Amino acid sequence: MPRSAVAVLLAVLVALTGCTFEWEIAPAPAGPSPAASVGQGDVPAGTLEPAAAVAALAALPVAEKTSLDGYERGCGAGEGCVFGPAWSDVDRNGCDQRNDVLHRDLTEVQVREGTHGCVVIAGLLDDPYTGESVLFEKATAAEVPIDHVVPLAAAWVQGAAEWSDDQRAAFANDLANLMATTRSENSSKGDSTADEWVPSNAAYGCSYATVVVTVKSTYALSVTPAESQALQGLLATC
Repeated sequence: MPRSAVAVLLAVLVALTGCTFEWEIAPAPAGPSPAASVGQGDVPAGTLEPAAAVAALAALPVAEKTSLDGYERGCGAGEGCVFGPAWSDVDRNGCDQRNDVLHRDLTEVQVREGTHGCVVIAGLLDDPYTGESVLFEKATAAEVPIDHVVPLAAAWVQGAAEWSDDQRAAFANDLANLMATTRSENSSKGDSTADEWVPSNAAYGCSYATVVVTVKSTYALSVTPAESQALQGLLATC
């Protein structure tokens, strides 16, 4: 019924009964939130939104990778020696960066008694790279490694070779560049950049690209022409 007709009918009822009626218009349903509309999955705090990542990518220096000369590996847990010892407690919260990442990325977390709530001994990982749920247990901790989204070796040949030791240690332990994943996915990725490897979970491609661009922008690391094109393609899926 048209609203004008309803108004006339209400006026007649008021005149006949002496009752009054309140007219309330229901609000329109809310649309999807920006986060939902861009299809961005789980990413570390501070990661750029896709539109900002597109702009940041365009501002990155473009250059071919330099030599790996001087890059050393083997300082514990496969870390590059030139990036300092593995898993420092850089934020001085009493818990090393590996356990900080496990606390952040796992659910149903259990910790070892006597470690001030630090050492994770069990939990469940919803691995963004594969889309699979993985049980984490301390006895098989190697099955859930911590990935440097921008690999250390890639950083070395794209600008980090010129950094100070402190800068490289900060990069290696930056939570914005660390994510828990599966051993198979971590091994598959290795030192690859986005033109050489993408997560097997295609739905995470957008998010993966935003993390890579955020880290590279923060540390002024370069991208190769092929890598830049690959990242553009991933961001176009957002």
